[in-house]
Amino acid sequence: MTALDTGDRILAAGLRQTVHELQATTGTAMVPLDDGQTLANVVVVGDPLSIFTVADHHPVNDDRYTGAVAYRTGRQCVRVLGETPSGVRPAIPFPYAIVATPLVGHDGQSLGVIVLVWADPVEWAAISARVQNRCAILAEELARTLHLRGGLPLRTHSPGAPRFILPLPAGQDVLHESASLSLVYQITRFAAQLSQAPSLRDVVETAIARIMEPFGAQCLAISVIDEGRPRLLGYSGVGPALAVRLTSASTGTLEEGTAIGPGPSVDRPLFFETVETDGPIAAYCLLPLTIDDHETGTLALGFDHPRDFRAEERAALATVAQLLAQSIGRARQFETERRMAQALQQGLLPHALPHHGEVDVAARYVTSTIGAVGGDWYDVVNLPDGRVGLVIGDVEGHTSRAAATMGQIRSAIRAYAAEGHRPADVLTRTNRLLADLGADLLATCCCVWLDLEAEAAEISSAGHLAPLLGRPGDRFAAPELPQGIPLGVQPDTCYTSAQTPVPEGTILVLYTDGLVRSHSVRLDDGIAELHARLAASGGSRLEVLADGLLEITGTDNRRDDDAAVLIAQFVGLHAGRRQRVGRTFVQRHDLRAVGDVRRFLREQARKWNWEAVSSDLELAVTELVTNALVHAHSEVEVRLREYTDRLRVDVRDSDPRPPLTAPVLASGEADNESEHGRGLLIVDALASSWGNSPSGRGKSVWFELSRPSASDE
Repeated sequence: MTALDTGDRILAAGLRQTVHELQATTGTAMVPLDDGQTLANVVVVGDPLSIFTVADHHPVNDDRYTGAVAYRTGRQCVRVLGETPSGVRPAIPFPYAIVATPLVGHDGQSLGVIVLVWADPVEWAAISARVQNRCAILAEELARTLHLRGGLPLRTHSPGAPRFILPLPAGQDVLHESASLSLVYQITRFAAQLSQAPSLRDVVETAIARIMEPFGAQCLAISVIDEGRPRLLGYSGVGPALAVRLTSASTGTLEEGTAIGPGPSVDRPLFFETVETDGPIAAYCLLPLTIDDHETGTLALGFDHPRDFRAEERAALATVAQLLAQSIGRARQFETERRMAQALQQGLLPHALPHHGEVDVAARYVTSTIGAVGGDWYDVVNLPDGRVGLVIGDVEGHTSRAAATMGQIRSAIRAYAAEGHRPADVLTRTNRLLADLGADLLATCCCVWLDLEAEAAEISSAGHLAPLLGRPGDRFAAPELPQGIPLGVQPDTCYTSAQTPVPEGTILVLYTDGLVRSHSVRLDDGIAELHARLAASGGSRLEVLADGLLEITGTDNRRDDDAAVLIAQFVGLHAGRRQRVGRTFVQRHDLRAVGDVRRFLREQARKWNWEAVSSDLELAVTELVTNALVHAHSEVEVRLREYTDRLRVDVRDSDPRPPLTAPVLASGEADNESEHGRGLLIVDALASSWGNSPSGRGKSVWFELSRPSASDE
């Protein structure tokens, strides 16, 4: 533990005197951070139970905390409570009285706040006035002393853990910090935060926040063992090269030339109190990450000065490493299960959506970040009479059974649709099939059959949210249609359909409830936000609109439920308005076919009168197709769609990983993504806009070329 600075020593001495004189159970001193929004706990005086009832920081504007009220108002705040207010963390699990007194400087500004707690207060009313008055006097004296000694230092961030000061023994004036209490506090808070860290990234960030500063480390590195070899998982305070050397330096040397290889794992805690090196590390420790007696990695901490690792610190660090190992193991298992869930779900989605000149389509499916398999799906079906079918649905639950049932329903709907059945008949037959198969999960589904010649849609719903229809920039609305019960409820249910007009330019939005509802977003609020985003979309591209809608209830890092959205726009059939489309395919690994793609592009550009951008078109597509063949290991599809003012190109493959821009390699070594990245830089230079998006089971890298003006030509 590092020594207390002057300001904290004054706070600790004054606080200890106050706690001793007023017989309080616990006393804390809190100071503001420079963000003006947070109070941080810097010193604590009290019995061992203090570690379980003290928050390391809390918001200035949260009136559930007496310290926040006293600091913000500049007036003393007193409360006597039988239980902690809802939402206050950590909760105090016993009746208590609490007095928060602001430390007011000579200029009238609050320097901080002193908070005193009495556990199980008896006859509080009889002593309340005396205690409040004495707290005010002692706080005034403490503020005056701080002013004479130069005030309190400006703090940019929370110290992570307060310093625990032993209560004042009889006849004892020397200030003693309880390093053991401080260490136990750090361990309990570290364990609490790790329990809420689902991903490896969250675990590493928690370790950095809860280990480095509380233990006085200047750097931290975590390595894990993958297939018998160490892999750097995360680091802070040093670069990656030194981080690797640090986690491998079990012999006590950090020299540049030290060979780094798989080597033996660290099987016991190692503490090096002095290191002779020209680098920033003067001492370090290596702590094995062990699960069930199996070494799974190493936690390394580096210090910028020689360090005496006391017995209690060594024990605390070993405990921290054990907690970290368990959390890393749990997070790795979670991420493995999540990848399997995503692969299963993606495998059940359509390989690719049909390509129509009359209908522009964009679709998105995102999985929950909790790792569970979902039952959401979407599909676009070419119907035998020339119509286009749009389907979306959701099976209850987040299990492999839900995903399997989803696959059965999707296959059944495709089969019945291919036979030429109307939407209501498709749902009726699918419902009966589920009963015959013995499926015991409920599912909602909505089928929309687009009749392009009649500019109309026939819609049937089995308990699913109604689709929204509207024109760009206008208000979207759900058509009136009979709301059937979900599939799987009654085997003999007969569903019905409704007709609605779909004029040229109409956008249809089909979605699952995960798009508009989560733990933090109510369904009504989510639907209202969906309407607002659609009304404000204007002339947005469908791909951009789809990405924006996914933001309603979550992000890639935080999402409670899986969600699917299918957006289709009826472009029209009239002469001069119908969009021209074209496509070609390249078989897996067939690099010689890239020449055929260039010839196809050249011919399309000539037919469509886009010869002015033909060379840019060929160069950009060649880069994307070549990269897809080399890196995606799949068949590649090239789609062209002509708009009035631009030409759009989609290059699709079955690899769901998003493309990377060119990395700058400090080592100069070859990288299997570098060529792919340089190809994207070429596309970026040539295209008016570009991006990437999910496409069925894989991805689409798209770009657009604007039609040159007469002056450009």
